[in-house]
Amino acid sequence: MFKRVLLTALLSTFLFSCHQNPESDISYEISSVTEDSIPQLKIKMTLAAEKDGTTTLSFPDEAWGEEGLYNSLGKMQLLNVEGAVEKDADSGRIVLMHPKNVKELVFEYHLKQDFNGEIITRQVYRPIINKNYFHLFSHNMFMIPEDASDSDAMDILLDWTFLPEKYTVHNSFGSKEKMQLLKAQNIGLFGSAIFVGGDFRVFNGEIAGNKISLATRGEWIPFEDEKVFQVLEETLTYQRNFWNDHSQKYFTVTMQPFPQENGSSFQGTGLTNSFATSVSNNDQTDIGQMVYLFNHELMHNWIGHTIKNDNEEKQYWFSEGFTEYYTFKNIAKNKINGLDGGFFIEELNRTVRDLYASSVGEAPNSEINYDNFWTNYEYSKLPYWRGAIFAFYLDQRIQRASNGFKSLDDVMHHIYRDATLEDQKLTHGYFKGLMDGYWDGDFDVVFEKHIEEGQKVDLVALFDNLGLEYSPESDIYDLGFDFTEDRKGIASVVEGSQAWQAGVRVGDEVFSRSIWQGSIDHEVELGLKRNGEKINIVFFPITKAAVPQLKPTAENVEKLGF
Repeated sequence: MFKRVLLTALLSTFLFSCHQNPESDISYEISSVTEDSIPQLKIKMTLAAEKDGTTTLSFPDEAWGEEGLYNSLGKMQLLNVEGAVEKDADSGRIVLMHPKNVKELVFEYHLKQDFNGEIITRQVYRPIINKNYFHLFSHNMFMIPEDASDSDAMDILLDWTFLPEKYTVHNSFGSKEKMQLLKAQNIGLFGSAIFVGGDFRVFNGEIAGNKISLATRGEWIPFEDEKVFQVLEETLTYQRNFWNDHSQKYFTVTMQPFPQENGSSFQGTGLTNSFATSVSNNDQTDIGQMVYLFNHELMHNWIGHTIKNDNEEKQYWFSEGFTEYYTFKNIAKNKINGLDGGFFIEELNRTVRDLYASSVGEAPNSEINYDNFWTNYEYSKLPYWRGAIFAFYLDQRIQRASNGFKSLDDVMHHIYRDATLEDQKLTHGYFKGLMDGYWDGDFDVVFEKHIEEGQKVDLVALFDNLGLEYSPESDIYDLGFDFTEDRKGIASVVEGSQAWQAGVRVGDEVFSRSIWQGSIDHEVELGLKRNGEKINIVFFPITKAAVPQLKPTAENVEKLGF
């Protein structure tokens, strides 16, 4: 009996050792383990060794606004040779020291979640690993050789066979594949990917023979999985039809829910063959927000990705503003989720209100720089608002001048062709030169006035010329007060504002707040303390202003071409 068991064990060991994985330049074997009651991922990495005895791997300690990512690293060791492992967080390097002239290294490291409790918005870009699932991005999951540049290509093997059998494996390169060989994989694209596994549900479909999928998990409160997938399918179909581009063979969207008690929040990031989203899971989130999120972010596959800005912030009026405009237009033209021309008018009106309510609404384009854009909410939204209204203005003027034979669509297709065939980047000089062929008049003057200088488009004159019905004034967003720098008190109040009339006063302490930034449809809720007494205040953050708004009439919808 003992001999039979021993023979079986030896045979199993022999068969395992003879199992050959496909050849690759670098391989990763991923399995799940539990160390000190903490669920972790164990990654066994096989790669070529440097002859001098020091092989350096890249693994950033800071990325995508996150710091201290090395806190997610657990046990690390070389398996096939004697050596040592050093972490260099400052330079984002893991240094492997080993004997010289070793041809190959087998290196193992553990990854763990470095925070406790329920996930909140700012944690979705950190490694999430628990007993039910994992959610990671390339940069915080896979170490790569430091000398590999983004333009390099390598054969990369991902072996998921050691994960639990019921685990769903899904990522930017495929779905439910236990062994993935990425041939001649661009390192830059590999480094911009999403990897999920565990209790994710995957919905699959095809558009013109190309695979699309949605991976999500959890029990959604605001919508059903199937409805979200339908929105994704419609969005990608109509956007690809618009650009006449069905070249992407595989594309996936991941949706990660997170709890949020008040208000709604959603965010997403475009990645290789994929788009990763995180969405608040409560009854204040709705499918309409997913319609907007998918249409705006997926439009960036063309505007911002294929059509690249020559200078990011300088051309944000185009990459963000024109994307915003074509988000509204694509949804309304194709009636995605039942939305139509009335939706287009509603979104255009909201954009106009936001621009007119902004304290930086007429700031020159030069002020939309890196520092302002990433630190100031109004500057960060300015190119969206300004660019979208400018796109609307150009679209209507081109259609009117050509008696409907041309539109801004023709300009966009022209830009896309030049970007695809000639690697043309979006510069101000290029855009102005191109527009001369579509514009009736001196376009340089128009561009200088509305983009470079930041002057608002005369919408009253435009609406009159187009014969559109509009109201000359409307409510716009006006919070009516300013917080102290630490946002724990009221620094100033505009006398006569809605905040003033509701009872907000300078010096009040703030112990709670609910504010929908920029929204005139949601009340501001403040919990204040004054002289030791608690006060609850509610008001709509609005004020009347000379801001033209299109009427949502059937005649307007028809004249706008919806």
